[in-house]
Formats: sequence, structure tokens, C-alpha cells
Amino acid sequence: MKSLGKVLSGIILAAVGLFASSGGVQREPLKGELRLIYLFDKPKTSFIFVLGQSGFKSVNSLKRYLETWPSGSELKWAPGCSRLGSEPLLSSEQDMKAFRAFLKKRDIKFVLVPSG
Repeated sequence: MKSLGKVLSGIILAAVGLFASSGGVQREPLKGELRLIYLFDKPKTSFIFVLGQSGFKSVNSLKRYLETWPSGSELKWAPGCSRLGSEPLLSSEQDMKAFRAFLKKRDIKFVLVPSG
């Protein structure tokens, strides 16, 4: 009887392993709204991207986080139309194109509302 229990346990563990490795476990797409926070407490204004309750000091750290999002997710950003001129992504057309390409490659829909 003990050997039958071990065989059944082995079969169940193998089935669970195959199911998990075959992509059978899929996460639901996420939706998030990005904000850009201005920090005026230094001689030079700095910025932090905020998504939910998480903050990111750079575009690269934001990208690292977005790499964890499942395919089909959606990121909305309504940065408004007032600018200082040194905002990350907003001040560089090249950087914005690269960010859009990154999201497209990850199959994350990007909704940019330019006037807020």
C-alpha cells in the first residue's frame, strides 16, 4: 500500500510540474495608470514615476517592473500639458519611441493622453 501511495504521489507531482511548465498557469492582464511626480526639494528638479503604490527613479527601473506584467496588460499615462522641459520620456522623442517599442514588444497596450 505504501508503494502505491508513493507512485500516486509521483504521478501527481509530475502532472503538476508539466502543467506549470507548459504555460498552463497564466496571469490575468493588468491595468495601471502611470504618474510622474516632480520633486522640488533639491536645487535641480528630479522626477519619480509612480504606478500604483510603487515608485521608480528611472525609466530603466520602470521597465524592469513592467517586464513582470503579463501579455495583454494596459498602461495609461495622462501627463498633462504643462512641462518644465527636463521630464523623462516627455522631453525626448527618441526616448518615448524606445519606450513605446519596449511596451509593444511585451504586448502591453500603451494609452497616452497628451493633454491629461
